Amino acid sequence: MSAAVPVWFDSFEVGVIEVAGDGRLAFRYSDRWLATRGAFPVSVTMPLTDGPYASEVISPWLANLLPEEEQLAVLTRSLGLDRNDTLAVLSAVGGDTAGALSFGVASNRSDWRYTRLTDMYGVEDPSAALARHIDDLGRRPFLVGEEGVRQSLAGGQKKSALAVLDPQGTPVLRLPGEGDSLAVPRNGAPSTIIIKPDNPRLPGITENEVYCLHLAQAVGVKSAKTSILEAGDRRAICVLRYDRQMTRTGELQRVHQEDFAQANGVPPGRKYERGTLPGPGLAALLATGRRLEPRDALGLLDQVIFNLLVANTDAHAKNYSLLLPVGAPPVLAPLYDVSTVLAWDHVVQTHAQNIAGRPRKPGDITGRHWDAIAEEAGYRPADLRRRVQELIDGFVAHSSDVAAQVAAMAGGGAGYVRETADLTEANALRIAGRLR
Repeated sequence: MSAAVPVWFDSFEVGVIEVAGDGRLAFRYSDRWLATRGAFPVSVTMPLTDGPYASEVISPWLANLLPEEEQLAVLTRSLGLDRNDTLAVLSAVGGDTAGALSFGVASNRSDWRYTRLTDMYGVEDPSAALARHIDDLGRRPFLVGEEGVRQSLAGGQKKSALAVLDPQGTPVLRLPGEGDSLAVPRNGAPSTIIIKPDNPRLPGITENEVYCLHLAQAVGVKSAKTSILEAGDRRAICVLRYDRQMTRTGELQRVHQEDFAQANGVPPGRKYERGTLPGPGLAALLATGRRLEPRDALGLLDQVIFNLLVANTDAHAKNYSLLLPVGAPPVLAPLYDVSTVLAWDHVVQTHAQNIAGRPRKPGDITGRHWDAIAEEAGYRPADLRRRVQELIDGFVAHSSDVAAQVAAMAGGGAGYVRETADLTEANALRIAGRLR
C-alpha cells in the first residue's frame, strides 16, 4: 500500500482507508474500534469484522459523502484536485460530513470553535450576514479554503452546514429562535443545521419543501424539522440535523448515518432507477427496510407513499437514510428533501423509480400500481391500499392548518404555500379516486 487515510469518530480511530499503487482502495477497521463497546459499523455493507473491504465496496460509499455536479466541480477546482480522486477530496474537506465520521484528521473537542456569521462578515444584522454567507457559497462551496473549515454535504444543490448558538454562545440542537445566532463550525466542530438557499429556477422552493415536511409530520410520517430563514431579499430552508444529538452531560455529539445509495453499495450517479446502469428501484429501497425493526420498516413504507402522494419525483436512493447509533441496531432516519414538482413543469415529472415496471407520472398511479408495489415488497395489497387512503385522509384533515403555520413563518410567502397545498392535495385526491 502506498498511502493511508484514517477514519475517525471524534478522537477514536474507526479504521484506515489504504490506497494501493494502482489507486485501488481498501478499508479495514482498527483493532481498538472492533474491541470498543458500542462500536457501530461504517455501513451496513461493511459489518464489524477484520476485513479488509475492497475498493468495490468502500469507493462508492465514500463518493456518496461528496457533493455532485457543479458543486463538486467548483470544490475540486478550488482544491486543485481531480474530481475523481474521492479520497483526496474527503481528506481535504471531510471534517464534518453526513453522519459521524471525519477523514484524515481527528475531531478533538478541545479544538472546536464557532464563528458567528455576523462576526465573520462584519455586519450586525443576522439576516444580512446570512445573505453574505449565501453569496459566499456561490464562490466557494462549503467555504472551501476558510481556515479551520472542513465540511462536505452530498447532492447538487448549494447548501451550508452551520451551528445554532444560544445567547451565551453555546451550541444547541434546535432550529434557530429568538436570541440565537448562526455560526460557522471550525476545527472539526459539528454543525447542527443545514441551510439550503432559495433557487430562482424553482420559485417558492423554500415554502414548498417546508410545507411538505410539516405536512409529513402532521400525518405521522417521521420527517426532519424545518423552518424558513430570511437572508436580506433571499430566503433559505433551515433543516435541523437529525444526525446530531445532545448527550446526558449536555455535549453535542454526532450520530452515524448512511443513505440508501450507500446502504445498497451504489455510487451517487446511480441514485435514480434510470439510465444504462439503473440504481435501486422501489423493491430494493423497501428491502433495505428489512434491516430495520418492523415498526421502522413500515415507517419507510410510509415515507415512500408520502413521496408518491405529494409528487416528489426526485425521491431517489439518497433521499432515504438509516441511522447507525452507538451500540444499537439501525433505525430509520427522518424523511428529508421533499418537495412537489407539480409547481414546476420544467422539472422531470416522472418518479425516480419505476412503478409496476415503468416510469410513471404522479397522477398516473392507480390501485393496480399500489398492488404491484406491495407484492414486490412482500406486503398485502389490501393493507397497502388501506394505508395509502389513511395518509390521504390525513392530507385533507391537516392541509389547511399546516399551510397556515408555514405561511405565518417569517419570510414565508402565503401564495407559494397555498399553491403547494392545493397541488399536493389535488394529487393525493386524484390518486384516491383511482385507488379502487
